[in-house]
Amino acid sequence: MFFWSGSGVGRPPVRLRLDEAQDGAEAALAELRHVVRGIHPPVLTDRGLAGAVRALAADVSVPVDVELAGVEDGRRLPAAIGAAAYFVVAEALTNISKHSGADRARVRIAREARTLRVIISDDGVGGADEGAGSGLVGIRRRVAALDGTTRIASPGGGPTDIEVELPCAS
Repeated sequence: MFFWSGSGVGRPPVRLRLDEAQDGAEAALAELRHVVRGIHPPVLTDRGLAGAVRALAADVSVPVDVELAGVEDGRRLPAAIGAAAYFVVAEALTNISKHSGADRARVRIAREARTLRVIISDDGVGGADEGAGSGLVGIRRRVAALDGTTRIASPGGGPTDIEVELPCAS
C-alpha cells in the first residue's frame, strides 16, 4: 500500500501521472486564454473598437490625436476586422512609444463603403525597418490574412505612416 506524503515521495505512479496531467492541462488552458486574448482582446467586447483605440491612445508616451469616422454609428464590425484594426493600432502605438522619438501621433480610422481604413502617423525620426523585428511584419501578416492591404512609409528623418485597408462590407 502506498501512502501519499504530499512531497511526491511515496506517491503511487498513477497519482504522479495524474498530477502531471493536471499540471499540463492547467498550463495548456493558461496558454489558450493568452492566445484567445491576442485574437480578440476583451476591451473590444467591453468598449467596441472606438473605446478600445481611445484606451490604447491614452497609454502612449506621446499625445495621440484620435479621429474616428463611421466607427461609432451603431453598425457592428466583423469580429476579425475589429480585432485586426485593434492589433494594428496597438502595435503601431507601441512602436511609436519605443522607437520613434515622436512628439505627436495620430490615429485615424474610417469606415468606408467596403473598407475599414486605419492610418497611424507620427512625427518621429522614421527609419522603421520591417526586417528589424516582428511588429511590422505581424501587422502585414494579420492584415494579409484578411485580404487587406498594408502600406508602410518611414523614410529616414521621418515621418512614419502606416495605412491599412481591411475589407468590410457595410
